[in-house]
Amino acid sequence: MPYPDDELIMISALQHYVFCPRQCALIHVEQIWSENYLTATGSLLHNRVDRVEQETRRDVHLATSLRLLSRELGLTGIADMVEYHGESQEFDDEGFRIATSLPSRKGFWRPFPVEYKRGKPKDHRADEIQLCAQAICLEEMHGVTIKSGALFYGTPRRRTDVFFDEELRRLTREAADGVHQLVRVGVTPGAVYTKACEACSLIDECRPKQVGSGHSSKAWIEKTIKESLA
Repeated sequence: MPYPDDELIMISALQHYVFCPRQCALIHVEQIWSENYLTATGSLLHNRVDRVEQETRRDVHLATSLRLLSRELGLTGIADMVEYHGESQEFDDEGFRIATSLPSRKGFWRPFPVEYKRGKPKDHRADEIQLCAQAICLEEMHGVTIKSGALFYGTPRRRTDVFFDEELRRLTREAADGVHQLVRVGVTPGAVYTKACEACSLIDECRPKQVGSGHSSKAWIEKTIKESLA
């Protein structure tokens, strides 16, 4: 059943959820957000992308800050960049519709999502899942099948191709279902401290070493403020 507008979640929530369900709940349930060096650097990288206007280079049309939507998974968000590659035909040799038409442009164009990330490829698949979610949105919007996209990492300054196979699509659907359940229940998972916590932008708000399992970070922060004013 298609998700209505009031139940749509941000595509970025999937990355937060895969990295840490508690972080996801802090941002998307408790509405807590902070910014450290990592997120600030990432924001600058995204801002550089956002300043690029739509243009066509040879057989590639570039669209930045493109609004995305999937009713099937209940997702919405903005793509950093979608490359539309010119194709001679609408369907591939296997019979999949891979290209679509674009307003004011002749021929067929194959969507290829590109997500910009700070740093280097990670051990987990959060970035790949976020990119796959963008591809699923584009597939639904254009009525096509998208087989691959790319992640651009800022530190090595190179693109890494990502193939949207069945395993990655399954992980993406599971992550979307997990975030919807998290938002629906409205309960923040308990804190479990790991090394990854040190690089988390919400470590000061989360307090993984101080906050007990199952407690709301917002409630802990409010309690701490009240005690300091007493």
